Amino acid sequence: MYSVEISKNAKKLLKKIQGQDAEIILNKINSIRENPFSYLKKLKGSKLWRLRVLKYRIIVDVIVSGRRIIVLRIGHRKSVY
Repeated sequence: MYSVEISKNAKKLLKKIQGQDAEIILNKINSIRENPFSYLKKLKGSKLWRLRVLKYRIIVDVIVSGRRIIVLRIGHRKSVY
């Protein structure tokens, strides 16, 4: 099982999201801890991954050797990349 860390920037962006959507995003982040690669898609030209939740995208870095998922950015799909 992977551990999940949320960066300060991602926490700040998460607070701006409407209440119920924020809960859904947090639940989805916690649900990928078992097998993250079945939910994530690799970003082209980068070592980062993305997770789709509703109209939002979550940009994460997965450290396999340390079994950690680091959430870097959370935002609307048109402005997060």
